[in-house]
This record gives sequence, structure tokens and C-alpha cells, in this order.
Amino acid sequence: MATRLETVTNFLESLKTPGNARADLLTEDARFMALNVNVPGRDDVMERLTADGSGKIYREISWQQPVEDGESVQIKGLMPEGGRIGGLVLTVLFDGDVITTLQSQNLPGTPMDASDIKLPAEIKDRTNNALKSKNPMLVSYVDENGQPVLSFRGSTQAFSDDQLAIWVRNENGRFLKSIQKNPNVALMYRDEEAKATYQIQGRAHIESDEATRKQVFESTAQIEQDHDFARIGVALIIDIDLVQGFAGLGPTGPIDPVHMMRRA
Repeated sequence: MATRLETVTNFLESLKTPGNARADLLTEDARFMALNVNVPGRDDVMERLTADGSGKIYREISWQQPVEDGESVQIKGLMPEGGRIGGLVLTVLFDGDVITTLQSQNLPGTPMDASDIKLPAEIKDRTNNALKSKNPMLVSYVDENGQPVLSFRGSTQAFSDDQLAIWVRNENGRFLKSIQKNPNVALMYRDEEAKATYQIQGRAHIESDEATRKQVFESTAQIEQDHDFARIGVALIIDIDLVQGFAGLGPTGPIDPVHMMRRA
């Protein structure tokens, strides 16, 4: 009878040729688990591990030797360099000598090369509708005493391919005073349902040009405009220096990852 270590090795090697995949090594109620994924039932687990898309990693990965970890077996696999994920750590649970649970955790992949900054339509749309979708943009700046400050800014919007804008209602507030001393700011967008996550860094400045002020105010969400009927606020423009993130998470890692940087 094969040991648990041999069972894991035999099962994973069988996935490299989907037509020969060893479903018999799983219990009927076997389960596959990963980040945001919970697949119950042997047939569905096998579909997940052998499908053209979600099963690709199991055909390309190079597995190391499995090791026992208490009642479970853990095995690490590495992908060729340059991919979105570096590999997997798979924790395998058993019912007797048959696999009942596969828990998969991705390893970090090779960092993307940075491209020039040009905000794609999806990031612009998410930014412009952040407040409406209940995912308001979080802004970080450093106050006059050097203390980092976090603030939700519902008026944050895409201003150009490499700029954001914010309508700041209080022209005498700490935010504007702080960026005049230290213009460096960072912004974070997170859609928990879609798992879309974007981090943006840049330099902020006040724009007094009336046409710009009008454009920023009129592009601001109505609920934000209603707080400043008299338009006494200030248009803040952010020149973007860095954008990193992704539109979601899929079986093979981040979906539509971006890494953009302003050239010197």
C-alpha cells in the first residue's frame, strides 16, 4: 500500500496528463480550497485541477519532495521564472489513505517591469465611480508635523492619463496646508467583492486656473457638490508617479495586473 507521501506525489504527477488524472485517489466528498475558492465534490475538484485554464499550473509546475506535517502532507511546487505566481504550497489532508482536502496557497511571482503611466479605462472608471460604488478612495498625506494622515476623499477623480484630481472643500484645512510643505501623497482603492486593488503614489498641487476648478467641481459626485454649493473649495491636481495593482484574483493569480511608473 502506498504511503501518504507517495499518494500525494502520484496524484500530482497524474495531473500533468489530464486524461490520466487519478480521481480514485480522492474521496467522493473531496474539497479544493484556495484564496476566495472553495470547491466541494470529487468531480468538481478534478475539473478545477485539469481544466484548460485553472489546471494549467498543475501541468507546468515542478514539485519538490512532499513532507509530513502532523496529520497532513505539505508540498511546494515552483513555476518557471517570469510568471504572475512563483508556484504553490499545497497542504493535503486525508481520510485514511485517501485525499479528502487540498489547500492551495500561491507563492509570489516575478515582479512586473514598469510601463509608462497611462491610466487604463478600468482604473479611471473605478476612480470616478468609487463613491457611488461604496468604495471611496483612501488618501494618505503627511501633515505639518511629519505625521502620516489617512482620509477618505469622495471627490477623487481621473483628470488625465497621468493625473488625478480632488475637490477639497476646506481651503484652510490641514490637508492643503500639509501638501504645500510636502506634496507627496498616496491613494488606495479596494473593491472587496471583485478583489480589485490599486495603489497610487504622486505629488499634489493646488490649481487655481478657473477652467480647471470648474472641470474638477463639475466632475465631482453630486453628493460631494451638495456640500459646497458656493464652490469655495480648491482643485487639487495629483501628478501620478506610480500605479500598482490588479483588477481581481483568479486561479492563476492577479487578473490584469498593472505596474506603471513615471520616468525621470
